[in-house]
Amino acid sequence: MLFVLFTVPLALIIYKAAALNYSYRNILPKTGYSLQLTIHLENFGDEVFASTFLPTGNMRQQITNERQQAGAFSTDYDLSDFGRRVTWSSEQFKGRQRIVYECDIRANALDFHIDSSLLVPADYSPNVMAFLEPTVNIQSNHPEILTAANALVGDKERILPVLRSLFDAVMALESRPFQGLTDALTALKLGEASCNGKSRLFIAYCRNRGIPARLVGGLILDAGSKRTSHQWAEAYVSGHWVPFDALNNHFAYIPANYLRLYTGDAYVFSHTPNIGFDYLFTIQKKLVSNPELDEELEGSFLNSYQMWQAFEKAGIPLSLLKIILLMPLGAMIVAIARNVIGIKTFGIFLPALIAIAITSTGLLWGIAAFVLVILTVSLLHFPLERLGMLYTPKLVIMLLFVVVAFIVLSIVGIRFDYTELAYITMFPVVVITITAERFARNIMEEGYGKALWVTAQTLVVVLMAYAAMNSRTMEALFLAFPELFLIIGAAMLLLGRWMGLRITEYKRFRWLAS
Repeated sequence: MLFVLFTVPLALIIYKAAALNYSYRNILPKTGYSLQLTIHLENFGDEVFASTFLPTGNMRQQITNERQQAGAFSTDYDLSDFGRRVTWSSEQFKGRQRIVYECDIRANALDFHIDSSLLVPADYSPNVMAFLEPTVNIQSNHPEILTAANALVGDKERILPVLRSLFDAVMALESRPFQGLTDALTALKLGEASCNGKSRLFIAYCRNRGIPARLVGGLILDAGSKRTSHQWAEAYVSGHWVPFDALNNHFAYIPANYLRLYTGDAYVFSHTPNIGFDYLFTIQKKLVSNPELDEELEGSFLNSYQMWQAFEKAGIPLSLLKIILLMPLGAMIVAIARNVIGIKTFGIFLPALIAIAITSTGLLWGIAAFVLVILTVSLLHFPLERLGMLYTPKLVIMLLFVVVAFIVLSIVGIRFDYTELAYITMFPVVVITITAERFARNIMEEGYGKALWVTAQTLVVVLMAYAAMNSRTMEALFLAFPELFLIIGAAMLLLGRWMGLRITEYKRFRWLAS
């Protein structure tokens, strides 16, 4: 039986890798995003409109599953060189209304290599020449812009060192989150700017040096809710529009979480004046299967991705499937640590559950949450013990204080603009409860010192399980090769017959061998 459990899945894995192109690059899930734009409008009976740019698909970013709820508003689309603008309007609107737009996004990072031998061209095609002209907010012909550009570039003629000198100078400006628009000249005079001011100054420098450049607007897809958009620049180099973000130090590079909405010096939103207008972007990060491999394996009865697609269509995120699939791996690591190495832990599956929780919060805040639980229970144990309380009510009080400590830390983090501290509340309540209960029980049964020693060993196993369960390689293997479950089952059957000493016991009983 063990032979079958090992050989059958290995044969399937080898067949998939050899015949179905299951390479590491192909089976690795991709990072995707879901975007929701919510607009609130309030009016008192007049004609009203609200307009914004919606994302469009291209070679770098794919937009799918678009949907919207516009209520009584009519919807009009205008596709131009700037982008895809949508306008919601109503001739007679009174009260408060909500508009919701949603879509799913997959995007790739782009890293451009600029040939160091390229010279700044003397002329360009007519459709590009317009991006050499000064504008109201990009004063590329202003004497102060000219003087600064001359000082930065000097006698450089090759386009790469010119761009590098201009980019480094703009990036060196102090970053400050100004409200509203900052033009290029103002950014130069102040010596500080936000993304739009830095981008306009970089564009002004480029145009002054004979390099066409333009403004791009969009969003940085970080998980959470926000009202801030982002702007960066593009310079025309050797037939390509090359991205530059002087705020975040991206030279000839655009990250995968940058979403383009429009091109040009425009506002993200426009609307009827003197109405109530508010908006919010809500972004969620998720794992998605590789669409190229999905298409390549379509129709194959061994295509495990068909199952993941079915879950995705049902609205179950791939990240949740990853946790479910990798749970047996974490449990196997705990079993090996306990039965082969001889490490003591809080329970059998708790270290794996804590490792899963840490994948949600991040390693630092996950460990902080774990330590906070232990610290709170430690501080409360002796005072409650002196009161002679029964075990269960005492445990409830401990849990209450743990939850309060989590909430207080989160509020303090938000209050002092240290939002990372709020991540500690993502530590699942069930894990908090079990951890507090197991630690309190160990204190009562074995004493405070031994309980802390078991805690330290538990944390070691948690880190081992976390390293495996948070591995992109393990994630890809278990998503693509669910046959690995059989191998884990076979390994556990072998481990179940383990009759030898644990590794830690060799040191304990070495006197017998002497």
